[in-house]
Amino acid sequence: MAHINSVRRLREHELQFSKKEFKARGAALKRCSECMLEERECICGSVTPVPTDIAVCMLMYHAEYYKPSNTGQLICEVVPDNYAFRWHRTELEESLKALIESEAWYPIIVFVHDAAEPDRQIHNIPVQAELNGKRPLLIFLDGTWRQAKKMFIKSPYLDQFPVLQLSGFNKGSYQLRESYHEHHLSTVEVAFELFRQNGELELGDTLEQLFNNFRTAYQVHKR
Repeated sequence: MAHINSVRRLREHELQFSKKEFKARGAALKRCSECMLEERECICGSVTPVPTDIAVCMLMYHAEYYKPSNTGQLICEVVPDNYAFRWHRTELEESLKALIESEAWYPIIVFVHDAAEPDRQIHNIPVQAELNGKRPLLIFLDGTWRQAKKMFIKSPYLDQFPVLQLSGFNKGSYQLRESYHEHHLSTVEVAFELFRQNGELELGDTLEQLFNNFRTAYQVHKR
């Protein structure tokens, strides 16, 4: 079965109903329709998904999926079981509702502990044996730091789930846009460090290499 990148499929879906064209920086460039990099810098096919029990769900702020600088798409390129949804403040999409209520998954919000009650805070991804056979589903709030915080506060359907924070924050190397976390780590940097901290070394290393390739290619036409 061919690998599906849910962020890219979400972008295609939203484009069908968009009434206004999204103009990103560098809009005049001829871009790959998948990775959104300039065609000569395309990185599609440069990585193979890594088998893992962890699944990811990208809950994306409006228009985030259109941005060539978005790194959530990289996570979905490496993790076989991946999902992506546009965030709505006043409604819960039925397919997202079904996902987070499924008996197959144990949803975990990836966010800073300062925003969560102490009894929701966890420091590691539980293994299946600890979850009665359920698999961990990491939910990333994908947008700028301010947007991610807004999604966290204004999504009551997520209030029941534990919150996982990356330990030992360091300033990230992604300087293309405002960071996912106030500590200057982008979404993808949070992801590959979380994977490594939880024993998914191949997954973390593969994702970091893809990110490095993406960043190098993106910056060629950002100068």
